[in-house]
Amino acid sequence: MADNQKKKRKGPFGLSPLGMIAGAALLVVLGLAAGVALDIATRPDDARPKRAASSAPSVPPSPPRIFRDLAPGEDGDAHAPPSILAPRPPESAKPDTPRADAATSVPTAGDKAPMVAYAMAPPTNGPSAALAIVIDDMGLDRTRTQAVIALPAGVTVSLMTYADDLGGLTARARAAGHEVLAHVPMQPLSSKEDPGPHALTVGMDDSTIRATLGTDLDRWQGYVGVNNHMGSRFTLDRARMAVVMGELKSRGLLWLDSRTTTDTVGPAAAQTAGVPYVVRDIFLDNVETIDAVVEQLDRAIEAAKTHGTAIAIGHPHDTTIMALKQVLPTLRDRGVSLVPVTEILRRQQGHIRPS
Repeated sequence: MADNQKKKRKGPFGLSPLGMIAGAALLVVLGLAAGVALDIATRPDDARPKRAASSAPSVPPSPPRIFRDLAPGEDGDAHAPPSILAPRPPESAKPDTPRADAATSVPTAGDKAPMVAYAMAPPTNGPSAALAIVIDDMGLDRTRTQAVIALPAGVTVSLMTYADDLGGLTARARAAGHEVLAHVPMQPLSSKEDPGPHALTVGMDDSTIRATLGTDLDRWQGYVGVNNHMGSRFTLDRARMAVVMGELKSRGLLWLDSRTTTDTVGPAAAQTAGVPYVVRDIFLDNVETIDAVVEQLDRAIEAAKTHGTAIAIGHPHDTTIMALKQVLPTLRDRGVSLVPVTEILRRQQGHIRPS
């Protein structure tokens, strides 16, 4: 560059005029941004700008699958895993119509007491320890009732007295090797619990108790005795239980006390009336998971081995049925025989001899 050419003018910090203008503009922008940030940070929460909601629709989680009890005849395939279900009857069959390949009649007891005439023979040459497994609440959920009947022989089936087709269900259960009880609804302690129709209550007089119980028990035959459905209030009442035992005595039936309360007077009332009786030892499915039911079955097995006999009561839940499928085939190898309730009674009190 020539010596006589004018040098460009420099501003403060050696910046050109254009550089100074750009720097000033940058400072203004930074100042405005800082002011906005400070304003937002110092606002109350409800005055702060809200983030716009996502335009994508929210997807609710899938509801858990719930297996519920079914009304008589309702299709249970939509509510239970197919693996536990017995074959379905033809679509043309009515809900209460027995399947064509099932036994449909029960012989009369004749001159024998029903607890003798309808007692199922126990297995022969099995381990000496005896375990009876009773499945209550049977007959209302037809699909699960059939699933229980399809279990290995030796389970005791307790049919709700207000179920439909009691004769057909009893015949099919007996044909599959299962003993049958009548499951009689009785008043519970909690008014929030509904024991179902025709329940025996402490508000009934003696004649009403006899009439109600008689109506229930006259609906069919083929069962060896009675156990209580609920009944934690009714089985506390000595006078009412004495009436029940009088009816069972006259009919030649045994009493299985479900022991829904530890203060039940059922055994004492049965003994006073001369009614053969047994008492539940273990409930299987207060917790409805397969692992919990298996654990209770293990306890029942140990109780039978320790005391010689034991009675466990469960219900036709999916988890209970699957646990029984898992455990029942192992009983003999574990030193226990699966026996009907009448065999427990025979061993404990010597009353029953299967015909």
